[in-house]
Amino acid sequence: MIPRREKTYIAAADLLRVFCVGMVAWFHIWQQSWLDPGFRLGSVYFDLQRIVRRGYMMVDVMLLLSGFLLYLPVARAARRGAALPDARDFYRRRLWRILPSYLLAVGVALVFALLYGQNPGSDPLWKDLLTHLTFTHTFWRGTYLWTSLNGVLWTLAIEMQFYLIFPWLARAFRRRPLPVWAGMTALALACRYLTEQTADPSILFNQLPCMLDLYAFGMLAAHGLAGREDAPRHWLYGLGSLAFLAGMVWVMWMQTPTDGRDVQRLQLLWRLPLAVLGAGFLWCGGQWGPGLSRAVGNPAVRFLSAVSYNFYIWHQYLAVKLKEWHIPAYSSLSLPQQYEGPLWQKQYTAVCFLAALALAAAVTYLWEKPLARRGLGKKRQI
Repeated sequence: MIPRREKTYIAAADLLRVFCVGMVAWFHIWQQSWLDPGFRLGSVYFDLQRIVRRGYMMVDVMLLLSGFLLYLPVARAARRGAALPDARDFYRRRLWRILPSYLLAVGVALVFALLYGQNPGSDPLWKDLLTHLTFTHTFWRGTYLWTSLNGVLWTLAIEMQFYLIFPWLARAFRRRPLPVWAGMTALALACRYLTEQTADPSILFNQLPCMLDLYAFGMLAAHGLAGREDAPRHWLYGLGSLAFLAGMVWVMWMQTPTDGRDVQRLQLLWRLPLAVLGAGFLWCGGQWGPGLSRAVGNPAVRFLSAVSYNFYIWHQYLAVKLKEWHIPAYSSLSLPQQYEGPLWQKQYTAVCFLAALALAAAVTYLWEKPLARRGLGKKRQI
């Protein structure tokens, strides 16, 4: 029998979160630095650019992970015959988890927009702010694609929209998991098919209906894992997780778009394979033995996972601001990534990651967690 602590904590989930957020951040910082991520071992050159340039695809796996973590407590309660969590309590916990850092990020971006102007193409600032406060900014081109209030926050709108329907989905999934999973997946595939037929899918392909299968596969992985938590652990589950993780890297490697529209269409095409790979990783990872779980769930991984939400919120916005502020210093009038050379690119990349990590840690432990404890009570888990 596995110790109780090893059952309730799934190190693979933390590892996957760190991997996905890290890949998305690497992509966004690479967009600003143009630093070649390849390296040499002897005479062999390892070209990682194809992987880094598709790091944004790991946002899909982040949403799958959210579905997994949201439904796992429900699946465990169902196995014990316990009642479903109260919907109002679920909303309360989610709001206290999401809103403190989200509103801080919106507020800071709003101040900079008022002081220095808006992004070209952005809708009026009042609309940008209103739609961000109501998590509807993904519905309009100017507030989604050209927002002045931190571009990565669109994923939080998708999350909040999913939270709105999750209590009812969880109730249905608990009664009939396979039909509900199939229905969510079919709806997502149908929406993606219709999106692919449009001349410009840029505002449609990342809407919630096109992503429901990601949440569905995460919930299915949680459902399958809850029924096996007393099963014997085996080292082969570690190899299985490694194979599924390698599959995700392979999916990023396979992307060879020729223009912006191809990027979005390929992401639509590969979303379902990523859902299968992510669910497989979590299902295997939840069955690691105590030794592997302790090794992977080490203090460093737990810390990076704990601050990953704020790291994700701030990394892109901070990277853009650091370049605007000439940190590190550069002499060219514009495009330092093109004219300053590899030394500046390396310094800038290092500063971006370290500054985002330091800011994420500060916001997490000095803002997010204290406010959540005050709002939910010290013993409340969020």
